[in-house]
Amino acid sequence: MKNKFRNTDSALRAGDLILTEQPFVYVLSSKEKGSRCDNCLEKGKVLKCSGCQFAHYCGRACQKDAWPDHKWECANLKRITPKVIPDAARILAKIVNKLSRGDGHSHRAFYSGTSFRMWKDLMSHYSDLKADKRRMDHFTSLCGVLYEFLRDLSLPNTVELLGLYGRMVINSFTILDNELNSIGTGVYLAASILDHSCDPNAVATFDGKTISIRATKDMPCLDWSQIRISYIDLMKTPYERQTELLDNYYFLCQCDRCMDETQLKMVHAAKCLNKSCDDPVIISWKENCQLVRKFEQNTPISDGEFASDCAEVNGGPNGFVDQFANDNGISTSDDVVRCSGCGTKYTENHLEQFVKAMEFTELHLQNMKEASVAYVDVCKYCLERQEGVLHPLNVMHAQTLDHAFDAFVQVELWQKACEYAERLIPCFRFYYGDRHPLLGLLHLKYGKILLYTMELDKALHQLKSSEKILKITHGDKHPLYKEQLMPLLRQAVIESSH
Repeated sequence: MKNKFRNTDSALRAGDLILTEQPFVYVLSSKEKGSRCDNCLEKGKVLKCSGCQFAHYCGRACQKDAWPDHKWECANLKRITPKVIPDAARILAKIVNKLSRGDGHSHRAFYSGTSFRMWKDLMSHYSDLKADKRRMDHFTSLCGVLYEFLRDLSLPNTVELLGLYGRMVINSFTILDNELNSIGTGVYLAASILDHSCDPNAVATFDGKTISIRATKDMPCLDWSQIRISYIDLMKTPYERQTELLDNYYFLCQCDRCMDETQLKMVHAAKCLNKSCDDPVIISWKENCQLVRKFEQNTPISDGEFASDCAEVNGGPNGFVDQFANDNGISTSDDVVRCSGCGTKYTENHLEQFVKAMEFTELHLQNMKEASVAYVDVCKYCLERQEGVLHPLNVMHAQTLDHAFDAFVQVELWQKACEYAERLIPCFRFYYGDRHPLLGLLHLKYGKILLYTMELDKALHQLKSSEKILKITHGDKHPLYKEQLMPLLRQAVIESSH
C-alpha cells in the first residue's frame, strides 16, 4: 500500500490526517510471538510457519502477503533453531537483506506530492555512536548474531554496518497496540522527517503496522519543518526527558516546555500545609537533584533553582539564589521554608517528612519500573506516605497514581481504580496536554469501569471526554475509536436515558 499524505499546504485543524505510511522494515516483538500475526500484527489465533516454526500468521492471506519478505529469513531461522534471534538483530537483518537483494536503496517514501525520503536520507549519527560505549557494545553483540544468522548473504563491512545500525536505532518507531503497549518496531522513512518536542503539535498512532500522523493543534499551514511529535514519555522531569533524548537521539532538548518555570516549580513540589492553598512549595530534598539541563551554561539546574537567566540580572550566582528564594518562599538567610502563596511556614518535621516521602517513592518507582506489573500494596504505601505531603501534580505522585490505577484494574478493585483515575486525570493533562492518546485512553478505561459499576452519568461524561480526544488523535475510522469507544458510548447513552 502506498503512502497517503495531505497534498496541500492549507491550514491544519486539530485531528487532520497528515500522513499514513507502511513500514520500510518492521518486526513483531518476540514477547508477542504466538499471540499475534507476524504480518498484520493483529492479536488472535495464529498458526506457525511450517518452515521455520518461528513466525506465526493469522491466515493464508497474511502468510502469502509476508512470504516475499519472509522467505529469505525462513531458512535462516530454521537453521539456528532452537536459538531465538533478538528483535534488534532481526530487524537489522531485514534492513541488510532489503538493501542487498531488494529495492531498499531506491525505495521512495513520499510525504507530499513532490517530497520523499529514502534510506540514505536517514541520519546515522556515526560519530556519536562511535563514542557511545553502550550502543557500541550492543552493536558488537548484534554483529555476532548476524554473522551466524546471515550465512547466505555477505554482510557489509563494519563501517557500513554501523551506519545501518545507526539509522535503525535513531529512526525506529515503537509500534503500539490499541492500549498503547509496545508490540513491535518499525522503520518508517517518511515519518522519520518528524522532529521532537516535549510540547508536540502532532501525534503518531498505529493500526497494526500502519503509522498515521495527525495534527493535535491548529496550524496556519502544513509546514513539515514545524511538525513535532514526542519521541518519549512526557511524564518526567525536564532533566529526565533531556537525558533520555541525549542518550538515545544525541540532542539536548531546549523546547519551551523543558525551560518552562511553571513545570520546574511543580515536578518535585511539596503540597502547601494550608489546605486552602494550591501553590507548589519548593523544598530541596536531594543533593544535586537536577531538574533541567541548560545548554548555554552547560550546567544542570537543580532543585531550588530556575532555568531563567536571573543570575545575570541580579548580580551573579548569589543574586540568582536570592531571587529564587524571594519568589518561592525559601529564605536563604535562615533556611526557613515558607509557601510563596500564603506564607505558611514549614517546620523541620515537615521538611523531614517530605524528604522521606520523596526518597521512599523514588526507590519504589524504580523497583516497579523494573517489574512487569505494579504492586497494589507498594502503590498504597507510597500514596499513604505522599498524602498531604507531595503536591498533587508532583511527577512522582503522578507516576505512582499511574501505577496504582493499572494495579487496581488488574486485580479488579474497581472503586479504588476509579479513585485513582479521578486523581490521575489532572496529572495527565498537566504532563501530556489536553489532546494526548494516553489521556483519551485513561478517560476510556475510567468510563468503562464506571459503566460496569452502573455509575451511568459519570461514565457518560468520561466516555464523551475520551471521544473528543481520540477523534483527534486516532480519527473516527481507527479500531480503538470505532470498535471499542463508540459501542461503550452508545451503551452509556442508552442506559443513562432509561
